[in-house]
Amino acid sequence: MTKRHLALCLALATAAAHAEDRRIDPSIWFPSAAAEAADRTQLLADSEALPVLDKPTPAALLEYIHRGEALMARNQRHQAWLHLRTALDIDDHASKDAASSVGDAAASVAERTRKTLRNVGDAGFAKDATALPALAHYHWLLERATRDLPHELPESEEAIESSLADQDSSSFWAIYQKTRRATHYGTVHTAKGDLDAGKDADMLATDPDRHVREQAWKQKQAALAASSETYAAILAGIVRLGDRTAKLHHFADAPEATYFGRLFTRADVDATANAVEAQASVLQAYQTLRAAHTARRLGVDQAHSWDLSMPLPGFTPPAFDEARLREVIPAALAPLGADYTAHFRALLDPATKRTDLATVQGTREDDNFSITAPGAPGTLFLGVWQPTVKAASVVAHEGGHAMHTQLMNEHGVSPFFNHGPSWMNEGIAILNEMLFYEYLYQHTNDPAAKAYYLQAQLDEMTFEIFTSAEEAQLEEGIYDGVVAGKIRNAADMDALTLDITKRFEIWPAIDPELSHAWAGKRLMFQDPLYLVNYLNAGLLATKMFAMATKDPADFQKRYAALMAEGFDASPKDILKRFFGRELTPAELVGADMDVIRGKTAALGKLYTTLDTDKAH
Repeated sequence: MTKRHLALCLALATAAAHAEDRRIDPSIWFPSAAAEAADRTQLLADSEALPVLDKPTPAALLEYIHRGEALMARNQRHQAWLHLRTALDIDDHASKDAASSVGDAAASVAERTRKTLRNVGDAGFAKDATALPALAHYHWLLERATRDLPHELPESEEAIESSLADQDSSSFWAIYQKTRRATHYGTVHTAKGDLDAGKDADMLATDPDRHVREQAWKQKQAALAASSETYAAILAGIVRLGDRTAKLHHFADAPEATYFGRLFTRADVDATANAVEAQASVLQAYQTLRAAHTARRLGVDQAHSWDLSMPLPGFTPPAFDEARLREVIPAALAPLGADYTAHFRALLDPATKRTDLATVQGTREDDNFSITAPGAPGTLFLGVWQPTVKAASVVAHEGGHAMHTQLMNEHGVSPFFNHGPSWMNEGIAILNEMLFYEYLYQHTNDPAAKAYYLQAQLDEMTFEIFTSAEEAQLEEGIYDGVVAGKIRNAADMDALTLDITKRFEIWPAIDPELSHAWAGKRLMFQDPLYLVNYLNAGLLATKMFAMATKDPADFQKRYAALMAEGFDASPKDILKRFFGRELTPAELVGADMDVIRGKTAALGKLYTTLDTDKAH
C-alpha cells in the first residue's frame, strides 16, 4: 500500500467515523425500542377497536373524527420510527413487517372513518356542520370519502383484487430490478483504470477524455437495447395489469384510474402536457445555446449527449462539506422567510441529531428522504453522503419535505390533512432546489461559476417541466398502444419514444440511441404513471420561484399560509387560495416560460463573456 493510498484510506476512515456522529436520535418519537413495541401493540388494538358509526350526533361525529386523528398521529410516529430502522438496515425484516402492520392499521382507520362519513351523507353532514361549525373543517374528508364510491368493489372482492394486483406489480418490479442488475455494461479504459459503464456511469460522464465519455455513454445505451425485449415484456405486463384493474373499478383505463387517485383527470394531464409542448421552442433554444457553447469550448463541430455532464475548462465545482451545507442552504432559502430558515438551520444542526448521513453505505438504504410525524420535529435521512453541489441540492429538496410536514404539524394540521397529492408536495420541495442554485449564481462574480450554476438551475427547470411533459405523453402512449395492440415490442416503444421526444428537444435527432430511454425510466416500472406528478410539480415550483424572487415579502405571507393550512381542500381550491385566483394550465406554462427565457438570455451573455475571455 502506497503512502498516498494509505492517506486516502485514513481520510475515508476519518470521514466515515465523523459521519457516525450524524445520526437521527429516535427518542424524538419513542424513548426506547421497548416503548415503541409496547405502544405499537396497543395502537393495533386501538385501531381495530375503532367502530363504524351509523348516524352519530354532531358531537359524537366530531369526537369520532378526533379519535381517528389521534390514532393516525400515533400511527405516523410508529411509521417514522420503523422507517428509520429499515433505512439504517435494509435487512431488518422484523421492522419491515412491523411497518407493514402499522400501515395496514392506518388504512383501516382511514377506511372506517370514510364509512362513517358516508353513513352521515352530504345532507346529514351539512346539517351537523350547521349545528356544530367545527365539523365544517372536515368537509374535504367527506368529499374524499364519497368520490371513491362509484369505483369501489364489494369489500371481499376488493381485498382479493388488491392482494393479487399488489403481488403482480411487486413481481414485475422485482424482475425489472433483477434484469438491470444482471445487465453487463462492459468496461471502459480510462487514465484511472478500467471502469464499469453502468456502475461508474457518473464518474465516466465527467471524464476529461471525450472518447471515454462517448464510449461509456454508447455502451450504456447498447446495454439497454440488448435487454429491451425483456423490458418491453415487463412494461407490457404492467400495462395490461393496470388496464384490467382499472376496468374492474369502472374506469375507462389505467391512466384515468391512476390520475383519479392523484386528484386530477386525463383531460387535465393532456391539456398541461400539450401546453408545454406548444412551448417546445423555449427548451430547444436553451439546448441549442448549450450545445453550441459546449462544442466551442471542446473544439468540436457537434456536441453530443455525452458532453453535457463534463465541467467545461476554467471551472471546478466546489466541494460541499457539512459546514458549507449548513451555511449556504438556509441562506439560499431566505426568500421563504426567517421562521422557515430558522427551522431549516435546526434541521441541519448536528446538536439536534435530526440529520442522518454517512460516507459508507454498508446496509443503509441507498436513498434520501425526510421522516416526519406529529409531535416531533422533522428529520432527514441521506443514504450515502457525497460533498457535491448536486448532493447539496438534494438536501435542500428533501429538507423541504421535512420542513413542510413539520410546519403543518406545528400549526395543528389534522393527520388526515398533513399529506397531499404527490405533485404538490414535490413542487414545494423543488422550489428549494431552484432557490439554492439561484443563491449560488447570485453570490459569485466568476463568469464560469455563474454559468455552471445557471446551467444547473435551467437543467432543473426544463427537466421538471419539459421532460415530465414528454414522459406524460410517452407513458400514456405506451398504455394506449399496448391495450390497442399497436405496441407489441421494444422496437415499437423505441419508435414512440423517438417520435415524442423529437417534438420537444434537439438531442434525439443528434443521438438517436436515446430512443431506448423508456427502458431506463424506472418509475414506469416501479410506480406506473407517477412521472406526470413532476410536470405539475415543476410548473408550480417555477411559478413560486418567480414570485419569491420578485416580491419576497408578499410571497412569504402566502407561503407561510400554505405551510400552515395543510391539504384540507382540493388542489384547485388550495392553489386558488395561494395565488389569489385560478390559473389555467396555459397561463401557468406561459408564466414559467418567461422565467426560462430570461434565464437562457442571461446564460447566453455569460457564454459570450467566457468565449471572449478564452480568446484573450
